[in-house]
Amino acid sequence: MVYDGAGESFNAGVRTVSKTEQGQNSKEKPWDKLGLEEIVHITNKVGLAYVDAKKVAEHLELMKPIIRAQISLRLDDDKISEAKLKRLTETDPEYVSFLEKLTEARRECDKLKVRYDSYKNLFDARRSLLSFQKEEMKLL
Repeated sequence: MVYDGAGESFNAGVRTVSKTEQGQNSKEKPWDKLGLEEIVHITNKVGLAYVDAKKVAEHLELMKPIIRAQISLRLDDDKISEAKLKRLTETDPEYVSFLEKLTEARRECDKLKVRYDSYKNLFDARRSLLSFQKEEMKLL
């Protein structure tokens, strides 16, 4: 569990609402109070978690044909056709379980990517707002 400074904790990108956030006025969000440095720090944490999740998903994707081949070798008795062997392999509980792990890894990766992009966009928006406010102060 990682605290990201915005009143949120995340575990591989899963957002949980803190007790303080639940009781806050709906107009004021916890990320409204974050400074640029805090946003950069959070973006870095989420970005690193995203990289790790992407690495896991890519590794599982590379393992997909290897797992399929291992199961095929285990099931092959030289008496069944290639088509039947393929069907048996793709419906084998071990292969189905592997595909579920792969799907979950991709989902976690995608969630972290969205979270990372959101913090990046928040940083850009906050920086633009600060720049606008500086220019506005010059006019006064």
